[in-house]
Order: sequence, then C-alpha cells, then structure tokens
Amino acid sequence: MAGHHVGGLGEFTLIDRIVARLGDAAAHDLVVPPGDDAAAWRTGPGLTVATIDALVEGTHWRADTMAYGDVGWRAVTANVSDLAAMGADPQYLLIATTFGPAFTVDDLDALIEGIAESCRFHGVRVAGGDVVRGPATSISIAAYGRIEGGRADAPLLRRSRARVGDFVSVSGTPGASAAGLALIEAGRAAEVGVEMLLLAHRRPVARVALGQAAAASGLRCAMDVSDGLLQDIGHIAAASEVGIELAAATLPLHPAAVAALGARVALDLALGGGEDFELVLTGPRDALVRLDTPEVPVTLIGRVVPDHPGEVIVWGEGGEVYEPPRRGWDQTRDSGERRT
Repeated sequence: MAGHHVGGLGEFTLIDRIVARLGDAAAHDLVVPPGDDAAAWRTGPGLTVATIDALVEGTHWRADTMAYGDVGWRAVTANVSDLAAMGADPQYLLIATTFGPAFTVDDLDALIEGIAESCRFHGVRVAGGDVVRGPATSISIAAYGRIEGGRADAPLLRRSRARVGDFVSVSGTPGASAAGLALIEAGRAAEVGVEMLLLAHRRPVARVALGQAAAASGLRCAMDVSDGLLQDIGHIAAASEVGIELAAATLPLHPAAVAALGARVALDLALGGGEDFELVLTGPRDALVRLDTPEVPVTLIGRVVPDHPGEVIVWGEGGEVYEPPRRGWDQTRDSGERRT
C-alpha cells in the first residue's frame, strides 16, 4: 500500500491501520478503547468519556450552503452527539481552529456565536483551545463528558452490544438533514414548507437526554447517525458480529422531505444521507417503545438476526431487498459538503 493515497483505504480501514501501527502507544486497556463513538476510562466512581472530530471547509461545509454561525453550532453538535451515543453527560470542549486566507473578523464572531449558542443549548462549556492560520478553514473539537456509577455498573452504550433477538430503533426523522442540503443545492431553500429541513441540516441537535435515558433503562447498544443510517447500523452489525434487517416501510420519513422530494428520494436520503445526529438503539422491544416521546419520537425499524453477520439488509414492501444509491459517506474518500 506504500505510495497509495490514504483515501483509497476508506475511513474505518484507515483508522484500523493507524491503531495497529501505534501498537502499544495506543491505549488498548481502556474501558472503551479506540474504535467506538468515544473512548472511556475509569475516574473515581464512574467513567470519563472523550471524543474528537474535525470539520474542514469544502469537505464538511461550503460558504454557499452554511453560514459560519451554523458551522460553529454543528461542530459542537457533532461532538456532543458522540457522547450522547455512549449515554454520557457532556461537560467540556477543547477547540482548535485553523483560519484560512479569506477568514475575516466578522466570520470569527459568527463562528464563536454559533459555538456559544450550541454550547448553551447542549449544556457544555469551552475549557480552552488554539488558533492558527492555514491554507483552509477548519475546526477541531475534543469533547469530554461523564458517566456516573460504580466500577461494575456504570451505564454505558456501545456499538458492540447488539444481540440476536434485539429490535432496532431510530430517533427522529433520518434523512431530514440530507433533504435540507439537497434543497439548498437545488436553489429551493426559499420554498414554503422546507424550513425544518434546512434547520435539520444547519442546526442539528444531539440526543443527549435520549442517550442517558436509554442507558438508565438498561439498554447497552447505540450509535449516532453521522455517516448515514445504513452505514452506521453496519458498524453496529460488524462490531457486534450480528446481522441486522430493516423494513423500508417503517422508516420515519420527514413529511416535508416527502412533500418536497418525493417518497423514494426521501427514503434514499433516510438510508444513506447522514448528518442527522439521531441515535440508533437496539434492545428489547418494550424498552425501546418506552423511550418514544412526542418531543423525540423513537421508531422501531428492524431486528437483529443471526444470519449474514456484519451485514445490514433492507426489505422493501414487496419482500424484495431494497438497495439505495448509497449507504452513507466516507470522509476520507467523498468530496463536497458531507458528514462531521
């Protein structure tokens, strides 16, 4: 593989290669080592949970689709969402920002205001950071949170804990963010009735309370939807060494996405669009149903099965296998505005 561009490896193959090359320099002895939504280690009567994400202009956003206030908001959401997927209580952020050649003081003020608004909404605070100049604007955030509990009973959600017989559920309306982006790019952002889709893309919300409620209820498997519903559920299937089957007819599509783009496109975006930051949860049916609320709907969409371990199959209404145009996004390969 020497001499080949790293993008040819794919994001998760690249991560595996990095961890393998680190060897004993990687912290393999943590409660949750590298490879999940966040790392976790014991500190006192509970766990410290930490994650990090980067947003780069041209890859994760473009100036014609998202203002800097929205960039700041979404950068915080993306990191807090990883903590939510572990059932953690988010607390602090460290932020490093690279300012590109065209970045202005007004851009800076807008970015910081978006960060501050998202911090206040999600209940986190900035503890420090760094600023530098560079060839392109980017923002990288390390987020830290806590899970309280005894040494053996701290509630913790992990993508490797799906079990055969579990039901699969998802919060909210996956595909809403991708529908919002599609409308922006098509020059349809001013249409009546699409405001919630634009908001879902530019100002998504991390499901912190849902993650904590899921962990407290005894559920132990979750992941947030950032790359795309199918791709992210595929990570659960691979980590848990199980198969997962979804029913296309049960997917909770956003009514505005269906009205603006049609049911077929809305379904494809729900399965492969990404950037929703909703939570996928697996567990007993009754436990999942109890998490459903009018404020944050939780919808049953499938089952965990012993067949085809590591794979996710979507069944269409006629009993046929349904395959969308794409299952998600890989930020080491895909170009254009995509996931965080």
